[in-house]
Amino acid sequence: METSNQDSSKSNRYSDEDNEIALTSKGLNYKGINDEPYLRLMQLDESTMDVSLVVNNQKLNAHKAVLASKSDYFDRMFDSYFKERFEDKIEINITDVSFEILSTLVNFFYTSEIYITENNVQDLLISSNIFLLDEIQNVCVNYIKKIIDTENCIKMKDFANTLGLNDLYSLCMSYIVKNFRLVAKTEEFMETNFDEIMLLLKNDDLFAKEDMIYDVVMNWIKYDPITRSKYSSELLWYVRLPLVLNTYQGINKIHEFQGAKINKFSSFRTEHRRPFRKGILVISHQPYTSTPQWYDAALDQWQRCICENCPCMSFQYRLLPPRPFCTMVLLDENRLFTAGGSVYGNGMRTATMFDLKTKKWVLLNDMHYERLKPYVIQLESYVYVIGGYTGEEENVSVIEYYDLKKNAWYDVYCEINYIETFKSGIYVACVKGLIYIIGKTEAGYYDPRNKKWKYIDPIPEYYMGSAVCTLNGNIYIIGGEYLQSCCKTVWAYCTLTEEWVSLAELNFPKSFSGAVAMNGNIYLFGGKMLMTPLSNIFEIYHPHENKWVTSSALMEERRFYIDAIVIEKNSELYEQVFEESTNTIIH
Repeated sequence: METSNQDSSKSNRYSDEDNEIALTSKGLNYKGINDEPYLRLMQLDESTMDVSLVVNNQKLNAHKAVLASKSDYFDRMFDSYFKERFEDKIEINITDVSFEILSTLVNFFYTSEIYITENNVQDLLISSNIFLLDEIQNVCVNYIKKIIDTENCIKMKDFANTLGLNDLYSLCMSYIVKNFRLVAKTEEFMETNFDEIMLLLKNDDLFAKEDMIYDVVMNWIKYDPITRSKYSSELLWYVRLPLVLNTYQGINKIHEFQGAKINKFSSFRTEHRRPFRKGILVISHQPYTSTPQWYDAALDQWQRCICENCPCMSFQYRLLPPRPFCTMVLLDENRLFTAGGSVYGNGMRTATMFDLKTKKWVLLNDMHYERLKPYVIQLESYVYVIGGYTGEEENVSVIEYYDLKKNAWYDVYCEINYIETFKSGIYVACVKGLIYIIGKTEAGYYDPRNKKWKYIDPIPEYYMGSAVCTLNGNIYIIGGEYLQSCCKTVWAYCTLTEEWVSLAELNFPKSFSGAVAMNGNIYLFGGKMLMTPLSNIFEIYHPHENKWVTSSALMEERRFYIDAIVIEKNSELYEQVFEESTNTIIH
């Protein structure tokens, strides 16, 4: 069996039906679905081998029966008529495959084990295509999906297109579209041909602002002006120039390169691309009288009216939390929902839903337990309410859920109700239908489908007042405070590898901020800071760079205990409640 110098660090081992896969930092160990021990014994007995595969004068001995049973290519070869078919031992010349790759594949035929790395995965895919090895092809494709990054995505896309691997090609294209701002800076992108860059420019989901897209087009033309300047008019047709003109405050920028011309064929589309047709509603519970703020992703600006007797003031009053220290979330079908709250410092059982027709908050049946700032998670028609304080600094450990169809509350009976450490504070997040609960010294997840609880490793450092957010299957615990000092610390729990990872620190220490994921980034708003009681700063985390960037767009007010909600501009909620207000909110 082939050996490797793979990393001895902890791997992620899991079962995929009958397959066994182990991911390491250097590659992937794969054990196939048809492990037959007697084949391993045959591999040791060279005296019974009846075929030699020859690659560049190097011979690899094997059994015809094994090759035929594992590969349709060899099965058809040995079943067809050729002069050596009845000889005791034959030699077959193999072309287009290296001896190393052929040895790896033949070893897999006997052992059902293979080690795949970024260096050999393309050769293995090509060979699996030649020898008709669907199993190897599938595992290689799945491995590529896990290693795609900004540096190799274009190469992998072209490779997938060459082999006709449509699913992999689509995934690479999706990655490029979502990470266009980073991919466009690579040398591989500059070498992209006209048809490929045109395909990207036509994509309404391209995640980049129009001024950057314009710069990318200009840079692409300048990379080879003699050949590419003729494409300028066609390319600029798909750049939304009115948005660029607003950014650059004039037309001079457009004329910077003589090959790029504004003419009658230029596009006059004024709508932003889809990722920027959304914003973030920020609701503060401290100070409670703070008006809601709207962050527009396309403009990278905050919108809040400060004029008295303005029509858009109704926007603010409608969306004020019905109670201080409740938790506001957006359910499916654009339904705003709140749970808990505070009255005279005590938790409340109240739950409400925002009625789009009347534009008012409507009371629902009371919860079973009094809660102040609980976590709220929706799974299908159930809204789970978890944690929150009673008002006496003790966390409510019992989970309950609201059945949207039956308009009734039910308790969840599970082991977590009896975990004593959870009463001193928890963080809650939902990934792939599992509810993760993270306490000071214990952590785990609850599976509502089978009503089971499973422990996971606790967070290495636990602080009070951390913000919680999920992105790409990871749970982020951000900031917090310890001994009355705020922290910059950021931890992420990868649900795939089941490991905690320390990430780049915040630029400013803070606690009790609001966090939400949008467009592949994490936005962190406000919070308590060491030098100032409250913060109006917000930071943006870019996962691919592992970097926090402080936005130049300051919030209008300093605030903490924040609910941050992403809202699509084409949603009914936005159209009925926000659109008129946000269109007139800057005077």
